[in-house]
Formats: sequence, C-alpha cells, structure tokens
Amino acid sequence: MARLRGTESKLLRTRLLTAAIAIPALWLIIAFVPPWRPPWGAALFVGFILAVTAAGLHEYFAMALPEHKSERAVGVMWGIVVAAGVASRRPEFWGAGLALGLISGLGLALRHGADLGGAVQRLGLALLGVLYLGFFTPHVVLLRAGGYGWQWVVFTVFGAMGSDSGGYFAGRAVGRHKLAPAISPSKTFEGAVGAVAGAMLVAWLSRMLFFPALGAREAPALGGVISLLAQLGDLAESALKRAFGAKDSGWIIPGHGGILDRLDSILFPVVFIYYYAAFPRA
Repeated sequence: MARLRGTESKLLRTRLLTAAIAIPALWLIIAFVPPWRPPWGAALFVGFILAVTAAGLHEYFAMALPEHKSERAVGVMWGIVVAAGVASRRPEFWGAGLALGLISGLGLALRHGADLGGAVQRLGLALLGVLYLGFFTPHVVLLRAGGYGWQWVVFTVFGAMGSDSGGYFAGRAVGRHKLAPAISPSKTFEGAVGAVAGAMLVAWLSRMLFFPALGAREAPALGGVISLLAQLGDLAESALKRAFGAKDSGWIIPGHGGILDRLDSILFPVVFIYYYAAFPRA
C-alpha cells in the first residue's frame, strides 16, 4: 500500500511539473503566435497544430492497426491531408481528400477477396481515426482565426484542463461511486462533479483575467459544457484503448501518456466552441 501511494505521489509530481511547463508554453503559442500575419505567423501556428495532429494519428494507428504497417502509414498520411485541408479553411480541399481516400480505400478493399471483411473493418478504423484526429484537431486553427481567436482557444483549453484537474482531485478525495467501470475503472460520479466545478471555476477566472467579452453567466455555463464534453472525450478515448487492448496511447508527455491522452479531453470542446462562436447570436 505504501509503495502504491509512493507511486501515485511520484506520478502526481510528474503531472504537476509537466503542467507547470506546458501551460505557459501553450499560452505563448496560442496567444502570441499570430496566425493572421503571413507567411511566418500562419506557418508556425498551423505547423504546430499539424505536428500535433500527425503525432496523434501515429499513436492512433499504432493501436488500431498494429500488424499492418503499410496501412498505418497510408492512414496517417490520409489524416494529415484532411487536417491540412481543414486548417486551410478550404472545404473543397479536405472534402476531396476525405472522398478520394474513402473511394480508394473501398477500391483496395475489393482486392482482399479472402479477407474482405477484415479489409473493410480496417478501412472503417482508418476513417474513424481520420475524422477523430484529422478533422477535429485542426478546428483549433479555425477557432484561433476567428473573432476573439486566441481568447476562445485559451478559454477552451484551460477549461478542459480545469475539468481534468477538478475531476482528478475530487475523485481522489471523495470518489466512491464508479462512473463507467467497464471503460475507466478509476472514474467516479464524485470526480465528474468535481470536474464540472473545476471547469466552471477556471472559466470564471478566464473571463475575469483575459476574456471580459463573455457574459457573467455565459462563461461558467460554457465551462460546464466544456467539462461534460471533455469527460465524454476522455471516456471515448478510454473505450478505444480498451477496444484496441492498449493501456496508454503513448509516452511522449511525462505523467500524462501520449498525445492522444491529452487531446482526448480537448477535441470535443474545441469543436463545440468553434461552432458556438461561429454562429451569430443576438
């Protein structure tokens, strides 16, 4: 028991150290790399997001198709093409990449007569990865390019982080009732409530510190929605890992696992906030 507590304490210290480095770095990248100043501002920001997307795609396909090296490589490239099209804000680019990839994949699947079912299943897994990462992740670029761009991105990312931290500490302190034991045994209803509270608090602080354009009720309400979507994304990624028989998606971020283990709680909120901010409101 003492050894287990020591391991958890070491993990917590590693997570906190990583967060202490990552949070200021994210702030600098999101707030001060100007995407609207061609060519270098756009290239740096979009390049960073595409690099994150590529890393996430690599981790996903390593889990989803571990015994099919060539199909993994094609899947990663397919996802990058779609991501680049989304980041360019040209629907015809990512639409063409998505359509051509799917048509080509179905055509190639026909060549596997003896394993047609397996080929179609692998194509489905590839399409899921391309949509999940190649389509969703570059919405960060779209959100950053809009009105109040960097404020929306920081608000969303910090809200997701607040949710993760609130859920972690509330779950450790008072967590008793399992939320989804078949998917993620460590998550509890008490932790989920703490996650919502943490995100709402961070959202309120964000409004006070750098985003006064948000309403006094709007900010914490959005924080609550961000938390619910972040938790759904976390559970979805846990379900994928269980389906693929993987414990972590990778190891690149100390104390947090792989890129996917960090993106899981950000992707759904970013997509929601982008469309929330994009639609005109009275």
